[in-house]
Amino acid sequence: MAEHNDLGKWGEEQAALYLKRKGWFIRHRDWHDTHRDLDIVAIDQDSSILLVVEVKTRSSEQWGDPDEAIDVEKQNNILRATAAYVRCHRLDYCQIRYDTISVIGAPDTEVQIIHKENAFDITSHFQYWENRKYQRKKKPGTW
Repeated sequence: MAEHNDLGKWGEEQAALYLKRKGWFIRHRDWHDTHRDLDIVAIDQDSSILLVVEVKTRSSEQWGDPDEAIDVEKQNNILRATAAYVRCHRLDYCQIRYDTISVIGAPDTEVQIIHKENAFDITSHFQYWENRKYQRKKKPGTW
């Protein structure tokens, strides 16, 4: 496995341990729906909130904030995968919260964990796609 994949798996492990310490129960890690995936899916103690976490790991902050890598397209994939997850596991009674966890460091260095709750929401995302849907696309060679 490539070194960056090892770092990513280590970062997801650190994020899962962090969430467990905060009282969350980890339901799944690296859950896949076709080509979409959810890094961590957790649920609270009374099973009322489903937490979907996108984890980004960097060995240093040299290349900027790890959360910057979560663009609108990635958010769209997370939302679609979450919908599939909720259908698959019949969790439509849960509130859904989307968080990000940035893990900065490496196994042999000090680790820094940055947890952003409610990192993005579904309403602003669908407004973006609704606006984009109505943009007229010109075909090449037409006026």
